[in-house]
Amino acid sequence: MTIASLTAMPLRLATDYAEMSLFVVRAETTDGVVGWGESCDSFGISYPTVLSRFVDDVWGPVATGLSFDAALHALAEKRRAVGRTLGFGYSAAQSMSAVDIAIRDAQARSAGQSLAPLGSRASERLRVYAGNSHFLESREVGGHLELLRPLLECGVSMVKMRIGADWRTAMRVLTDLRAELPDIDLMVDGSELFSVAEALEMAQRLADLRISWFEEPVSAARLPAIARIAAASPVPIAYGEHLFSVEHMLDTMDAAAISVVQPDASICGGFADAQLMAQTAQGRGARVVMHTHGSPITFAANALVAAATPGVDLIEYPFHLSPMLDRVAPTAGFGIPSIVDGFVAVPTHPGLGIDVDTDVIEAGHRAFLDA
Repeated sequence: MTIASLTAMPLRLATDYAEMSLFVVRAETTDGVVGWGESCDSFGISYPTVLSRFVDDVWGPVATGLSFDAALHALAEKRRAVGRTLGFGYSAAQSMSAVDIAIRDAQARSAGQSLAPLGSRASERLRVYAGNSHFLESREVGGHLELLRPLLECGVSMVKMRIGADWRTAMRVLTDLRAELPDIDLMVDGSELFSVAEALEMAQRLADLRISWFEEPVSAARLPAIARIAAASPVPIAYGEHLFSVEHMLDTMDAAAISVVQPDASICGGFADAQLMAQTAQGRGARVVMHTHGSPITFAANALVAAATPGVDLIEYPFHLSPMLDRVAPTAGFGIPSIVDGFVAVPTHPGLGIDVDTDVIEAGHRAFLDA
């Protein structure tokens, strides 16, 4: 059995937050088995046609016509070969991630087993933390509590909030939120928006509010700046959604001493790379939690990485995407009502363990092309 085709599919899908563009890859074998993969740029793909060109011009020609293992090996070789000209990160890594996941999904489906085999799993369910894409300063505390209520009613006890450019207002709202949720584990995402001085001032305030980690206060590319913040911050500093390989993560950990690492299989090169990143970060003493922002394809891939990696039992749940998660994979059990006592079940069926609604995917692809 060989890979007959790799099809790049930019999508436009509606969520509770906004209409978003996403990017998936469909891998089909000569026996008609179909696997799905996805790329993520952490907030809906802004330029999925760029990723399409990577698949069509770089990764697809290398993998098509080969067996699964030969294709994965050829892709790894190609990634090393083009790194000097196309780079190792961003669109190159993200597009490669989608292709890798799609091929591995097809391979595991063909074999009738899960990407995280049941007999070797560390966990069958994962604790979720609510990832909120609404900036803290966008509304008062009552508005945020209304958004979070369905999650809290399902037993979610960890919430990550985003701080935007108006960070002083955000801090006031966060203070009010802490008063309303004294027993909830709160984290903060800085979205790479701040200067070192701002980040350090914020970190002191976050410590007073018992914030568990401060995510991406400055750009992931600014290692000296991250190092200054990590050295002085009383709050653990987290990075991962812009770490594009194990080597990139190690460079960041060595230079900046981050203490929370957030792998994402749809960003860092694929399933195996995300698992290796998680294992390596743990070996360096970091806390590892899975980042996720995308369709059920990404959520399933990262849930399976966590399930296959002892010590990784926490995954981001972007709750504003919940209706889209249900529409794209209605039987996967990823919607908010499927969360029980703050946990979500890990898929157990072959491959990624989910069945996507191809009608929804095709409609999303047509909507993107029409736009």
